[in-house]
Formats: sequence, structure tokens, C-alpha cells
Amino acid sequence: MESGTLFSLDLDHLGLRGQVDMRPTLLRVLTDLYVQKLTHTPDEERHYTELALRLLDGVDVATRTAVAGRLARHLSPPLQVIKRLARDLPGIAEAVRAHPLLQTGSKSDAPEVTVVAVTEIAAAAEVATPGDLDGKPGEENETVPAAHSLATIDAAVASELNELFFAANANERRLILLNLEIAAPLPTGRTAFARDAAAAERLERAALARNREDFAQHLAQALHIPRAQARRIAGDELGEPIVTVAKALNMPRDVVYRILLFVNTAVGHSVERVHALATLYDEMPAQAAEHMIAIWQALHKSERPTAPYRPLHGNDEARARARTATATVRRAPVTQRPGSRRDGS
Repeated sequence: MESGTLFSLDLDHLGLRGQVDMRPTLLRVLTDLYVQKLTHTPDEERHYTELALRLLDGVDVATRTAVAGRLARHLSPPLQVIKRLARDLPGIAEAVRAHPLLQTGSKSDAPEVTVVAVTEIAAAAEVATPGDLDGKPGEENETVPAAHSLATIDAAVASELNELFFAANANERRLILLNLEIAAPLPTGRTAFARDAAAAERLERAALARNREDFAQHLAQALHIPRAQARRIAGDELGEPIVTVAKALNMPRDVVYRILLFVNTAVGHSVERVHALATLYDEMPAQAAEHMIAIWQALHKSERPTAPYRPLHGNDEARARARTATATVRRAPVTQRPGSRRDGS
């Protein structure tokens, strides 16, 4: 990430936007993403460390406690950040004080077994393969190849990150999307979905027809995300999820404009809002868009299939069959045998 995005901002004066402080949300999201990757390059760790140290001074106790808990469970967290947390309030410091890095004083002196564990687990995550994503017959549901993003983002964490993102306001969302690559950068093209012009054309046609349900269906198929999540993206009243989709699919800018104008009247009625979203589209790194798609894809793993009905009592099934048979007899027409007459009275 280039220094012109986040670190040129005055984080101390982000403050309240619409009575919501964006700093806790940003720190929680980036920390959750950071711990999903087991190893980081020196630049990645430096960027996150600088960001976290600046944000920690301005967030509440609950946020600092959550960050301490997440980093305490990570095998190789940023040393300067956990040192800072170890000097915090007792309830916060207790979570990180037992970490091996604080016992050794530096990562180079960390126990060899920890370094080996990090390497082996990271290698295992790289070769992990996702399971079936949709499984509905008759829909576009090609087998998705193994992807780094799907292997490393836990379903529970993905769900929490997704809720944090949709609960955030426009300023918070912009900061999150511009800085996702700090916490857990993904190589471009590693997220599992097809980047073809046909998908963008189908989405544009549905948007121009103002058919939001059709738009959501094409979106779910193109990105391999749950249908409910696709509907949530299409119905979002701020518009950043649509911009994220457009960036991930590498849509032309004029197509992005048209989709924003027509897919959701809550967004399209404001030309100023559409222009702001188009600017975000220009600024957003492709890696950040792909990482958000990976979070949405991981939501498949948290879906619970509907269990088939099983009779509560042993004779329920027999009773059901008896009721069906009785109803069939009652509906059956009476057939008169040949040669028989009906008695009249």
C-alpha cells in the first residue's frame, strides 16, 4: 500500500461521524483480517503496527480488549503492538503478557517450535481446498478451484467482518476498503471467481431493468457467494458493496456509473453520492475488493442446511400415511360397473 491513502490522514481527528466513532470499527476489522494470515512480510507488519498504535490511543476499553484477545491467540503478532497492550489496563494486559514474544523480547529469539508451527500451518492453509459452494441443480455452479482467500478466512470471522462492514457508515467503509491490504494482502487474481465481460453485462442489464432480484441472482452466480448476501449487496443503501463488486470484476467505469444509478434508488437518486462512489472505485486497490469478495465467499461455510423432517414420535409416520390414504379414498371417483342401474325412489 502506498503512503498516500491512510497514513496521510489525521486519525486523531476522524472523531465522530454522525455520532459514530469510526476508529474502533477500523481497528477491529483490520486486526481480524491481520490474524487470519499466519505470516506477514516486514512491510505488512510495519504498516499494521503503525496503524494499530495510532488507533489504540483513541479507542475504548472494549475495543482494546478485543484486539488484545485476538493478537494473544496469534502465533506471530506485531511485537510493538502487544508490548503496547501489555502496558494497558490489567484486564487488557493480562491477555497478552503470557505470549512467547514478550518472554523472548524479539521475534528472532522466539522459540523454534513456534516458528516451525507457523510455517507448517501456513503451508497447510495454502493447499486447503474449499468445499461445494452452492449445490443447487440447474444453476451456474462450477467447481471453484482452491484459493488462498477461502482457505484462510474462517466462516465465523468472515461473518463478523461482514456485519461490521455493513454496520459502518460511508466514511468507515471507505477507510476499510482502502486499507484491507495492510492487514492481510492477497495477490491479485487469487480469489476464486470468473472475471469475464459476460458477467458484467448480465449485471448491467439487470440493473438497467431495475430488476434487483435478477441482479442478485447473477451476482451470486458470478462471485460464488450466498444468494442472501447477494441480495444484501444489491439492496445496500450506501453503495460501497456494489463498488467493491465492480472493482473485483474490473468493470468499465461507465458501467459502474449506470449500475449505481439504476440498481438501487436509495443510491441513484443522489448524483453527489454516485460521484463519491465512483471516486472510491478509482481509489480502491483491486486486492482490497478481492479480499472483501473472499469474506463473502467464506460465508458459505457458516450456512446451515435445512434438516429433513423426522417424526417426533414413532407412529407419526404411520399416521401420516393413513391420513394420505384416507384422503385419496375420499377423492376417488365412484365408477359404475357396466350393466348396473341406479335405483330411483
